[in-house]
Amino acid sequence: MPPAKRGPRFSVQDVIAAIQDGESDFEMESEDSDTAMSEEEADEDVCGQVDKVNQQPNDRPVSDYVDIEPQPHKHTKPHDRYRWLKKYFISPKTDFAGPGITENVIALHTPLEYFQKFVSEDMIQALVTNTNEYSFQKNGTSINTNTKEIEKLIGMYLKMCLVQMSGVCMYWETDTRYSLVSDVMTRNRFQYLLTSLHFVNNLTVSEMGKKDELWKVRPWLDTFREKCLQVVPEEHNSVDEIMIPFKGKFSGIKQYMRGKPNPWGFKVWVRTGVSGMICDFDVYQGSVNGIRAKSELGLSGDVVMKLASTLPEGQNYKVYADNYFTCVPLVVKLLHRGIHYVGTARQVHLPNCNLEDEKSLKKKGRGSFDIRVETNHNICAVKWYDSRAVTLVSSFAGPDPVQKIPHWNKANKTYVEVERPSIVGTYNKYMGGVDVLDSFTAKYKFPMKSRRWYVYIFCTPSSLL
Repeated sequence: MPPAKRGPRFSVQDVIAAIQDGESDFEMESEDSDTAMSEEEADEDVCGQVDKVNQQPNDRPVSDYVDIEPQPHKHTKPHDRYRWLKKYFISPKTDFAGPGITENVIALHTPLEYFQKFVSEDMIQALVTNTNEYSFQKNGTSINTNTKEIEKLIGMYLKMCLVQMSGVCMYWETDTRYSLVSDVMTRNRFQYLLTSLHFVNNLTVSEMGKKDELWKVRPWLDTFREKCLQVVPEEHNSVDEIMIPFKGKFSGIKQYMRGKPNPWGFKVWVRTGVSGMICDFDVYQGSVNGIRAKSELGLSGDVVMKLASTLPEGQNYKVYADNYFTCVPLVVKLLHRGIHYVGTARQVHLPNCNLEDEKSLKKKGRGSFDIRVETNHNICAVKWYDSRAVTLVSSFAGPDPVQKIPHWNKANKTYVEVERPSIVGTYNKYMGGVDVLDSFTAKYKFPMKSRRWYVYIFCTPSSLL
């Protein structure tokens, strides 16, 4: 078969010039009508050539018939895998399958029995050994303390937490003498023990071990944490931070947190139950050798995953945290372990989730809310407006059932009923465990001064009991 003949070809410039001049009768004649292009094919050819011209960079000459290579396929970014839709949220089945509260758990103990559950005889003996060794290394003579004396020392500190005075010496002075402290031990012996108190043998710690900022108190912290992990966890757990007050200059892990009652000190990540009972904790040390490890969850998400890793998997435990910790990848990873999550969230941590803005919700009035559901993992995001807008994310709690609760109206100076989504009530009910722990710690912690920063960390677990 002879090759088909094509009509004359026109350059791109000719076609564009003809269109700009308004020449509607501009035609492409063909020598063979059977092989000539149809009008639609001609239009497609012209549009294709014009598109090729428009795709050329400005610094390159335009060729009449240059084929442009197709653009490579763009990979899906991590935040593009979340697809949010405005639809009804179907809450999954989250019946708690963990261990129940038995009679042995709720049985009342004497203060000494309760104390010995967290501070064992082995911990006291290790403290005695290291204190005697340190005093000999420092002064050339051993302080010769024993377990009974160390127990008295801790008991005296706990009494000082209950009856607080402006200085340690006041417990032994004539006018302010407190017999439950002064009759147990002399003032000089008490202060001498405090200055010699030690938790590790400095000579046996390797250089690698000293890279840990908490190496001076690490054995005590690890053992105390093991005791906390033996506490039967509650179904609902909250994660937050507490501050151990410290303003000294001899620590590399001191932090500043604006807005806290004690902004300077040591930051401790804590997981507690609703009752405020401490279950797990981790003292924040900052970056390691000036390098901070990067992960998809970030620092805050890694904290929640670490503290939740000590919860049993697949038993529908619930974890609550504020907007500093919340992100969608965190909720997804917890779901993979059979742990559900509720937390307030920042809009920047909700990719592709286009909730209504605060202005539009404010026009609708107090109690209005907007909802989006992530369809790939069944995660619910609710933005609720009361006095201001707040966004919450959950893998099991949604807006239904909507409750009506009385809220104070400043303008009318009276209570009005405001609609509140169920997810807000769930968060308010179970989130405050760490705050309860922090308030108890502040009430029963004696502000004893010391130049040794690790003494402050040692005293805090004692006040947590």
